[in-house]
Amino acid sequence: VNYFGKSPDFTSGTLNVNGDDAIELFFNGVVVDTFGDIAVDGSGQTWEYMDGWAYRQSGSMPSSAFQIGEWTFSGRNAVDGCTIDDTCGSSFPFKTFGVGTEPTKGPTACTCSHE
Repeated sequence: VNYFGKSPDFTSGTLNVNGDDAIELFFNGVVVDTFGDIAVDGSGQTWEYMDGWAYRQSGSMPSSAFQIGEWTFSGRNAVDGCTIDDTCGSSFPFKTFGVGTEPTKGPTACTCSHE
């Protein structure tokens, strides 16, 4: 729970993904962002992130249609053995997302898997 150097401000529910799952983000019952192809098992796909992370690139916008070029991936098993992001060989770019062209310090969305 303290992987990013501090405890989360808010937690709710459970997200059960293992790195080969597509994820849809809903707002008021409407899909507002999609990661991966929801009709495909992601095993072996370029967007697989088992024991790693996926990060929406700064300057990109949420979309109900997955665009692989708008994401950066750690690669499989990138966080194996890591207990803290700062000391991991594959650190998540925490608090760097910006909707404009320049990264800003602010809220971050993380699609992470570590099982």
